[in-house]
Amino acid sequence: MNDQQDKTLINQSISVALLIDNPHLISVIGEIRWKEWGHPPEPEDVAWWVDITRREAGRDRLPVTWVAIDQLGQAVGAVGLDTFDIPERRDRSPWVVGVVVAPLHRSNGIGGHMLATLELWAKNCGYPQAWVGTGGRAIAFYQKCGWELVESIHRPSGEEVSILTKVL
Repeated sequence: MNDQQDKTLINQSISVALLIDNPHLISVIGEIRWKEWGHPPEPEDVAWWVDITRREAGRDRLPVTWVAIDQLGQAVGAVGLDTFDIPERRDRSPWVVGVVVAPLHRSNGIGGHMLATLELWAKNCGYPQAWVGTGGRAIAFYQKCGWELVESIHRPSGEEVSILTKVL
């Protein structure tokens, strides 16, 4: 079996659902996000990450979050869409936020599967375009998913953020 066949099998065993329909997974996703980003300049308190995840668990309007669930019912990743993310770029919306896949499940197509679900929802809601602010290895992930790098900005914290966009 090749890598593409492996990813297809994994995607078939992963469902992507609204987090609001799976409230028992909110704290799990909050903890996954905290493990990924819970260090300066971001908040270090796990409760903050769980709370923000709860607030992003909408259904019919922004913010909204989807969760990737394996065949055992365990959360393995999440992706969100919100009105704004980068304060310096409040002139555009909506923004992809909180994209994370648990480390043991990475490089299996789960992130792309979740992102495609989010993109379809956004398009069906009438959003013609979406934005994401990211850095590091994630830039290549978004580009592989059809996103275009449009600029890089330097945040007051000293961090550099790459802004990508996609016409939906």
